[in-house]
Amino acid sequence: MVAAIASNGSSDLFASHREPAWHGLGTVFTEEVTDYMRMLDLAGLSGWNVREEDLYLDGQPETEWAVAAKAIVATMGDTERVLGVTGSRYEIVQNEDAFSFLQSLHDGARWETAGAIKDGRVVFGSMAFDRDFTLDPTGVADVVKSYLLVHTSHDGSTGVAGGVTPVRVVCQNTLNLAISSGIKQKFNIRHTIKADERMRAEAEAWRVAHTYMDAFEAEAQSLYAQSVSDSQFFGIVEQMFPKPEDNVKGALTKWENRQGLFAQAWQGAPNAGIKGTGWGALNALTEANQWGRKTQNTKNGSENFAAAGAGFDIPTNQFRNDALTAVKSLV
Repeated sequence: MVAAIASNGSSDLFASHREPAWHGLGTVFTEEVTDYMRMLDLAGLSGWNVREEDLYLDGQPETEWAVAAKAIVATMGDTERVLGVTGSRYEIVQNEDAFSFLQSLHDGARWETAGAIKDGRVVFGSMAFDRDFTLDPTGVADVVKSYLLVHTSHDGSTGVAGGVTPVRVVCQNTLNLAISSGIKQKFNIRHTIKADERMRAEAEAWRVAHTYMDAFEAEAQSLYAQSVSDSQFFGIVEQMFPKPEDNVKGALTKWENRQGLFAQAWQGAPNAGIKGTGWGALNALTEANQWGRKTQNTKNGSENFAAAGAGFDIPTNQFRNDALTAVKSLV
């Protein structure tokens, strides 16, 4: 499978604390990194000098009116790379600025990961957030850790965005859920934003993280107390993925294979102890969707896989929310 992580020559633009990522790329470090500049250095993301350069009609810088647009250019080591084209109101955010923003939310916390995908057009990082909880601590002791995530683009596709990402430790399953209409999970800061608006966004992002994890824990406890039988679980699967009437282009075979993935997740070792509960049903559904998918052997396929695991793939997050709704409908 083509790796989603961007590279600079022979160096992968990724670093992870203690444990290698699923793709096996980048740097694994054991030190407790609390400084964002050190994290950027480990991941090869520092000193890019992202900047605008004029794009000319026909490539000829002959007259002032010939400037057609602005190219976003970055210097990565000994090479320069064009990352995107933007308009006049676009404000560049350096990697250092995005990571400094995240650290300002939780200064003194430990950095977990940092990296770049899409040839460097998207950069991301995460910090361990001290708002973890354990379901049934004297029994199954199912641990959910939380991380503060930030990502930004250098092609105008997103602003400085991020939020809180809960992860079930036993299977490294990301659980981004819209748990209620009144509680947000994410923040987004436009690339055209002013300094005072950034400060307000910073305060809002910090409030979002705490409020969301309080509500997420309450939701998880409620799901853990809810009983779900085998027939109910597979009823949800069939509800979300109805059985095709005809085997057109192998549709029935694909459906059966998908059923097998969900059965494996429901009955497998990572779900031991929580199978038979709403919490177990939700995790089996999201685990099969996140890790059991067939990833196309293309750059886009692997990039989408990485984005889903990191928690900022929109279709994957929508599936998680649909799965939560389906499980809760059993009550």
